[in-house]
Amino acid sequence: MNKPFIHGAAHDAADDVIDLVIPNVAEFNLRHPRLALDPATVNSFVAVGRAMSEQSVFWSSAPRVHVLPAGVDSEWYEDVHRALGVPTAPVISPVPHTGRITADLLRDPAAMESLRLRLRGHHRVRLVTWGAAESLYRLAAVLRTDGHDVLLDCPAEEHYWASLYLDSKTSCLDLATRIPGMRVAPVITTDTFEELRGALGLLLAEGKGAVVRSPYGVSGEGSAVVDPEPGSMDRFWHTVRDDPLLRVFPLQVQEYVSHPGSFGNPAVDLFIADDGVADIVPSVMTVDGNRFVSVNVGAHVLPADLTEDMYALTQRIANAARHLGFRGWFGIDFVADPAGDLYVTEFNARRTGGTQWIPLLDQLHPAREVVAHARHAVPVPESAPAPLSYTDMRPVFTELWRHGASAYPIAIRGLTAKRRSYGILTNAATAAQAEGHADALQHSLESRFGMAG
Repeated sequence: MNKPFIHGAAHDAADDVIDLVIPNVAEFNLRHPRLALDPATVNSFVAVGRAMSEQSVFWSSAPRVHVLPAGVDSEWYEDVHRALGVPTAPVISPVPHTGRITADLLRDPAAMESLRLRLRGHHRVRLVTWGAAESLYRLAAVLRTDGHDVLLDCPAEEHYWASLYLDSKTSCLDLATRIPGMRVAPVITTDTFEELRGALGLLLAEGKGAVVRSPYGVSGEGSAVVDPEPGSMDRFWHTVRDDPLLRVFPLQVQEYVSHPGSFGNPAVDLFIADDGVADIVPSVMTVDGNRFVSVNVGAHVLPADLTEDMYALTQRIANAARHLGFRGWFGIDFVADPAGDLYVTEFNARRTGGTQWIPLLDQLHPAREVVAHARHAVPVPESAPAPLSYTDMRPVFTELWRHGASAYPIAIRGLTAKRRSYGILTNAATAAQAEGHADALQHSLESRFGMAG
């Protein structure tokens, strides 16, 4: 029987617990049976999962084993752990048969043998993951066969359906009919392109904007904003052509809720345990159109009254999700209109771009009186020399670390992608200070790359 993961529980030497950290991002994003995507799109999801995988080094500082795609920069790995003040963990990289890291691990006898050696002597294994997927339950079964007591940070297998359901955009609309005070923007569900065109035309004729959503979108993929401005519909159809998730019906045409520019899109990340919400942290996302750009995470990133309203609604949503059998990390995205009324836009039945920095906040300041600011995909200008690697970035960070700064390179695999990018993580007492540190760091890196204008 799978046992629940105890979020926040300290490792007791007598329990001999070890964390098995698996960033199964691609598996999660490709897991839904209706996503019969073409091979090129699948490969792009796998590439994104690979690029995000190394951020899992921030998910745990306990005794652990990391499963990561091949190609980890060992210098970066050592530097980040040294800067965090935690010992490095052994890394297992399975042969990439599919790019789905848990499935590849199970398929690779040498990798599994290495894992068994690393777990030997530890009775309890805690799976620390991005979210639930069928291959994860298969791995848990293998570990139990090997004699381990397995703790999950996701629903038990018999409640896997709740993870699938709650991660769909449809569940947000469903629960709004059952949860007092939960607002969602008006929506028309379409099942054909003719219906889609008609629903958009209706909203635009009323002078309203619209957000078109696939039930299975992630990080901006599978959603598009259409406004009443001339040419917007043409741009939307080009987006549909380039985004295969927007060709998977049903599609939701939801009225666009305008929001003040004083802050970005509010969100909360919470851990749902057997007895209720075990943890809850607010965040603010910056979105360019419908694409995720950056996030601030911390206790005071939003006005106190807005945070209080979010927390109250979050508790009611969490109770509904827990009633369905969901356990683990769960994200709720909101938008606040000019009157301050909160609308729920979607659920994420997994870790999010904000969740993964919560352990860092706990390590730096247990009271979380600091803000983490992460930029996941800072573009490298085309004028920068090629190739680029972490070695080119390293002097900037080592100088910062020498002075005790909390700044870290993330998403460095993006330096070798077709569209080169990198990520940075900073923290400070306030969001403005953390963003200022990130601006200065980004400028220093661009100067180092020979990119500053």
